[in-house]
Amino acid sequence: MTAPMRDLVATYRLQLRGGVGLAEARGLLPWLVELGVSHLYLSPLFRAGEASTHGYDVIDPNEVDPAVGGEAAFVALADAAREAGIGIVLDIVPNHMAFTPDNPFIADIMRRGRDSRFAKVFDLDWDRGPLHFPFIDGSLEDTLAKGAVALSALGDALCIQGVCYPLRPTPLARDLAGRKPDYPSLSALMEQQFWSVGDWRTTAGAIIHRRFFNISGLVGVRQEDPEVFALTHRWIVEQSRTGRIQGLRIDHIDGLARPACYLHRLREAVGDMPIWIEKIVKDGETIPAGWPIEGMSGYEFLAPITRLLTDPGGLDALRTASMGAVPADTGAEVRRVRRELLATSLNPELRRVRMAALEALGCGSGAEAAVSRALTELAVHWPVYRSYTADGYLPNAEMETLRSVDAKAGWLLDLLHAAADEPAAASFAARFEQLTGALTAKSEEDTVFFRAVSYLPFCEVGIGPECGAIDAVRFARTMQERAKTSPLALSTLSTHDTKRSADARAAIAALSHVPEIIGPFTHRATRRAQELDLPERWGIYAVQCALALLGEPEAEARLCAHMAKAMREAKDISSHEAPDEQAERRGGELAGEMLRIVEGTEVWPGDTRARYERMFEQIVLGQVILQMTAPGVPDIYQGTERLALSLTDPDNRRLVDFGTRGAGAGSLSTRKLELTRDLLALRARHEVLFTHGGYAIRQGEGTWTIVRDWQGGAVELDLRSPDSAVDGPILREIREIARQTR
Repeated sequence: MTAPMRDLVATYRLQLRGGVGLAEARGLLPWLVELGVSHLYLSPLFRAGEASTHGYDVIDPNEVDPAVGGEAAFVALADAAREAGIGIVLDIVPNHMAFTPDNPFIADIMRRGRDSRFAKVFDLDWDRGPLHFPFIDGSLEDTLAKGAVALSALGDALCIQGVCYPLRPTPLARDLAGRKPDYPSLSALMEQQFWSVGDWRTTAGAIIHRRFFNISGLVGVRQEDPEVFALTHRWIVEQSRTGRIQGLRIDHIDGLARPACYLHRLREAVGDMPIWIEKIVKDGETIPAGWPIEGMSGYEFLAPITRLLTDPGGLDALRTASMGAVPADTGAEVRRVRRELLATSLNPELRRVRMAALEALGCGSGAEAAVSRALTELAVHWPVYRSYTADGYLPNAEMETLRSVDAKAGWLLDLLHAAADEPAAASFAARFEQLTGALTAKSEEDTVFFRAVSYLPFCEVGIGPECGAIDAVRFARTMQERAKTSPLALSTLSTHDTKRSADARAAIAALSHVPEIIGPFTHRATRRAQELDLPERWGIYAVQCALALLGEPEAEARLCAHMAKAMREAKDISSHEAPDEQAERRGGELAGEMLRIVEGTEVWPGDTRARYERMFEQIVLGQVILQMTAPGVPDIYQGTERLALSLTDPDNRRLVDFGTRGAGAGSLSTRKLELTRDLLALRARHEVLFTHGGYAIRQGEGTWTIVRDWQGGAVELDLRSPDSAVDGPILREIREIARQTR
């Protein structure tokens, strides 16, 4: 018997690949029904690059990847989900695809150039030259000398270091078929191609494609073109019409040239199913009200939760103890990093914006230097990820203050204001806004969040090291506004992209509630970092991460691997492009020592260990209560219905053992699971109230009462406040007050 499809109660995010396919997802359905969620939320399932670990490097948006089971497995999952009453939400990637010869669209362009029917799919600047693939190790001449270049037997592809690049069909290609070319022949052949290759270290500046951030292996898609939209969304639209999918999450909305245009087109194509966007906002920032979506994917929700559960006095103590070890001014550090990025890894993107600005301004090359300086200053000081001027949305008061950053900045701001009416200005605006989104992410999340490390829970997507703690009054106001503007937005605490899981953040946040141990912890950590010839902040980083993995299986190995990645992200000692493996080994040694220190007893005088553990449990369970009762749709990342301590990927993408994980009766993990299940059942019983109802927090002596009310009915939950030292269950009572009728 088919169960009725449920309204939105909660989503459950499952990462496909790495041993999890659509068949495994189908096997998980009984667990989701038992847990009480309404929708299974899948990571991208489209055909992706060979050996893709995440699915965001799509090569065919109209084919389910055989690596996850293919079309038949998806149909079987959809049918089984329908029978179970579970909806399916898909994560889709409209902004970019994999830039590889394995991509059939790219391969056709390589053979036919601008005449390819797929040439307009991608954001390409043909005036700069041919498609460029900066992926080989060394020069093409050196590669040929090493015997790593050969023509295919049919002369239709050139194989370089194991990758086959399709060739333009020419007489020379046919003549050389099956032979190992000499360098003059190879040079002549390459001159005839619509593409070129180069060393990955030195030739990224020759690319002609818009990238996702600074990743040359991903190419931007022109979703502003209706034909491109139709081509890349054919499968999605078909599945929405057959009823096999019930919701969409849109990856990286800020990469699109015209986000509002795209969302309206998507809404028209798929009907009234829920649509959520991946969007990161700064504190107090809002998105355009006219977008036809249910809301954002949840980073704006985890921020106030984390800030609420942080003790302000402990936060001050952590920042005081870190003085001299971390940047004194986070904003200044961000601006410094942005300048470095614009001069290096994001310089190709800056060049594209500069050329668009010169064209829109009608300036000659003589103005290039001045415009470039103004662009740099404007981007360096830009206060949000992006504006949406082409859609008529620019926070005027905030942006107008930027006119003072450079003498020519006013020219560029005027162009942004003109974007809705002038095509050249609109082109500049789109390029500039795509740049600021990438620049903000790379400078903050991917760099400074690994430098300004006084308090790691705030070094998180959607928060920021400079943020402060908030109280229950401000939190309630934030939730009340959320209830008015986006009652169906996703309410998440952990994602595949968070720097730490919610429970890992809780493990560090608990430290803020035991301030007397902060000084000794920090002193030992920074002193040991100095002894290992590392900046002091790596001691702070290591000891907080050690707390986050305390008691976890393989904690030391996971922590050491994470330290290496963190040091590369910080980019001042090591980097992904030029790793310093000796420094990374010392970082791993430091992390291992910090783990052993926090596992011991020496740094935990008196009852501090017991108080810390009590606060940790309270924050873990408090987060669940706040998430499950707040306005929005709770989103549960795989495995986090139980205790889940993890760091950034790949640590947070490890396989989840759904059968036995955290099965001990009475354990924190089991209590978290039971609380999650009970509160999801509460939401299911009161779907309308939790979707449309008001929100308030009443504070008492060491207690909070969360109140959700709707048309005379209410649900009230009494719980201990996060800073309460009283023992006992955190959730004391739930009252379900029926609506009074005459």
